[in-house]
Order: sequence, then structure tokens, then C-alpha cells
Amino acid sequence: MKKTVIYNALTICLLTTSNGSFAQSGESGVHVSGGVIAALIVAGVVVLVLLVVLYMAFKKIKRINSRLEAQKDEIECQKNLILIKNEQITDSINYARKIQDSILVPEAKIKRWLPDMFVYYKPKDIVSGDFYWFSRYESKYVITAIDCTGHGVPGAFLSMIGNTLLHEIVNIKHVFKPDQILAMLHTGITLALNQDSEDSGSEDGMDMSLCTVDARLNRFQFAGAKNSIYVVQGDKLKVLKANYYSVGGKSLRPGMKVEFTCYDFMYDENTSIYMFSDGYLDQYGGESNEKFNSQRFKELILANRALPMSEQKAVITKTMEQWIGDRQQIDDFLVMGVKLAGLGKHEEQPSKQPQKAITK
Repeated sequence: MKKTVIYNALTICLLTTSNGSFAQSGESGVHVSGGVIAALIVAGVVVLVLLVVLYMAFKKIKRINSRLEAQKDEIECQKNLILIKNEQITDSINYARKIQDSILVPEAKIKRWLPDMFVYYKPKDIVSGDFYWFSRYESKYVITAIDCTGHGVPGAFLSMIGNTLLHEIVNIKHVFKPDQILAMLHTGITLALNQDSEDSGSEDGMDMSLCTVDARLNRFQFAGAKNSIYVVQGDKLKVLKANYYSVGGKSLRPGMKVEFTCYDFMYDENTSIYMFSDGYLDQYGGESNEKFNSQRFKELILANRALPMSEQKAVITKTMEQWIGDRQQIDDFLVMGVKLAGLGKHEEQPSKQPQKAITK
């Protein structure tokens, strides 16, 4: 419409000036013609319209800028709030890691009883769904590697439940047979998470391998829930297969027959065991961006079996670092190795009380 007004005004101006002269000379002097006056009036109107249009556009832009500025301030405020919340959450999770770390027996303390062993433990997030547990009672040693459902905060919560139940089963009730420990742990988790209810939405559980070593009898026992272990004797590697169901979760329910296979054999000075979660084996990497897989892991163990466990840990760590490259870690890493030779050599006089695994 504004363009139409301007166009019509200009048309009138042209028509007027074309039908008459701009000025006429006469005896009385120069007289401005009516067409020129009309043109000046129209030009003034055009200028006025343009000024009005520009002023309105300016006001509109100013309002838009004002709204944008207000939105920018709001976004900045929300950003600051998010940063504060993230900092608070991160601080809380970091503190939770301190609590979780406190339930892990230090590797140096385990080496007092298992002198040639290692723990390679690398959470994906600040806290971990993987954890290991160790306890000693007289000549018996119980060691387990556990992978809780998920990783991060959910897995960390479940690890606290698992630690508490293991302490009760092993250190208080003095149950040492691996299959019995797993069965009791299964019952404890299902009750703790109300998984015995039909309408329970919890499917959380643990995949784990658990070994009991009797240093006095040179006896080794193992039971596993989805997580198998590798046993190396000489230049041979044997897989002790776990049962294909988890501890807890919906794979088993109270009332169902819960049985875990227990391996039981005598070990010698050349026996080593390797326990692990699935994170190391499932990590993508290499030139083809594929899983590390169990075959590579077996070859890695066999190639370095003669090394002390501390050096094997270094090899396992470096191998995974090279395998990942600049990719992201997709799960928690937990690998444990123990040479069963020389167990109990650093042992003090047997205590009638179990060594608690929840204190450093």
C-alpha cells in the first residue's frame, strides 16, 4: 500500500509538470506554475511517508532487539543455572565415587595375601557399575569380579547393595562355597529390590565370577553368573563357563530352582586365573573399529602368561589404550589376574574373625 501511495504521487507529479511549464515570465516577474507547486507538495508528502515508514521500521526493529536482548539475558541466566546444577551434580557424583572407592579393597592390601596379582579397573564414568570384592578367613580367600546392570550412577547404587550382601554372606555367615554364595546373593538382591513381586519393574542384576581358594589345601572353586573365567596352567588356557543367567534380575525368581555350577579342583604352582567383566572384550577399536573380543584376549593372556602379574597389568592397560585410540570407552573395564603360587606365604597367624572387605 505504501508503495502504491508513492507511485500515485509520482504519477500525479509527472502528469502535472508535463501539462504546464515550471515558470512563466511576465511583466510582473517570474511566477511559479501550479504544476511545480503540486510537485513540491507531492514530493513533501512522499518524503513524509518515507520518514513515517522508516520511523515505524526503526521502532519495530527496536522492539525486536529489545525482545532479543531479554531472551539473551534469559538464556544466559538459564545457562548459568544449568552450569551451577551440573557443578553440584558433578560434585555429588565425585563424592559418591569416594564412597564407592572406599568399599574396594586396595590392591596393595590384597597382595598381602595374594602376592602375585593385579587389578585393572577403569570406570567409564565417574562412578562405576563394575566392582571387585575380596575377603580372607583363615586359609580361605574369596575374590570376585562383578558387573552390575548398566554403568555410572545406576550401576554404582547396585554395587553398594552387592557389597553389603557379600559382606553378610561371607564375613558374617561364613559361607565360602561359590555356588552357595551366588544363590544367597541372588535371593538377597531380589528381596532388596522387591523383584519377588509380579508387578515389580526392576530387572537389575549382576553378572559375576566368584572364586574361593583354600591355600592350605591347594583347592580352587569357582562359580559364575554369565561371566566365565580363564584358567592358565603351563601353556594351556581353559575356560570355566558360567551359568547363563544373572544374579538378581528377572532371569530367576524366588520359588524357582536356583542352581549355579561349581567347579572344584586342586591347583599347582603353575596355575593362574583371570576374571573380568565384558567391558574390555566388547570395546570397539582397531583399524576396523571392531570389538576386542575373547579370542584376542585369550591370545594376549597366553602371550604374556610368564610375566609377573604387575607386568601383565601394564601390557593389558597399554594394549587397550592402543586399541581404543581416540575413540570413546563404551563400558567399565575390570580385569583381575591371580597367580595361585605362593598363597599364604605372607599370612599372619589366622584370625578367628574374617578380614572385612569394606574397610581399607
